[in-house]
Amino acid sequence: MPAPGPNLRAAGDEPTAIGISAAENLRYIRSTIEAAHTFTTVPGKGCIVMGAAALVAAGLESLPSLAPHWLPIWLIAAVASCTIALLFMETKARLQGLSLRRTVALRFFLTLAPAFVAGAVLTIALNGAVGRDAIAAIWLLLYGVGIAACGLFSIPVVLIAGFAFMGLGTVTFVAPSAWAPALLALGFGGIHLALGAIIVRHHGG
Repeated sequence: MPAPGPNLRAAGDEPTAIGISAAENLRYIRSTIEAAHTFTTVPGKGCIVMGAAALVAAGLESLPSLAPHWLPIWLIAAVASCTIALLFMETKARLQGLSLRRTVALRFFLTLAPAFVAGAVLTIALNGAVGRDAIAAIWLLLYGVGIAACGLFSIPVVLIAGFAFMGLGTVTFVAPSAWAPALLALGFGGIHLALGAIIVRHHGG
């Protein structure tokens, strides 16, 4: 009679339930896929709203009575447009069955945040010490840096838009100061409108 084989399971150990092991494996696989996934929830309609808000801000600033208040006009437009864009993003994510709290979405936002913070700090520190053309150039350049960095985790057109903002910001530094309002409108208005239209057409709205 053959000798019994070695008992590899220690006494008192309970076998792992197949269902629990499978669920853990699925969670691991899902988190790995999400970490490597492309962030496709950039809302084209939200970008269009941001572009329209920038054009409205540029129009208001062009009025002689409102020209001295260009900074609060643009800040209000930025806050309003970003809020609306986030609502569009949440809606698009929900339609895709995704969450803005998943790994790739958090990576997108955390990559964009430093550029926003740097822009805010420089605006507060330099406002009044430099001309509004320099402030406009800083906004365009840093926004472009943030968008370009996010483009590494998103669709290619986002990366291209980021480089376009960076190029326009560089031009704004050397252009005549009187061009600053038009360059802001071209960047935050024109580039956002073009980006939004491409996303709506090719990437699900």
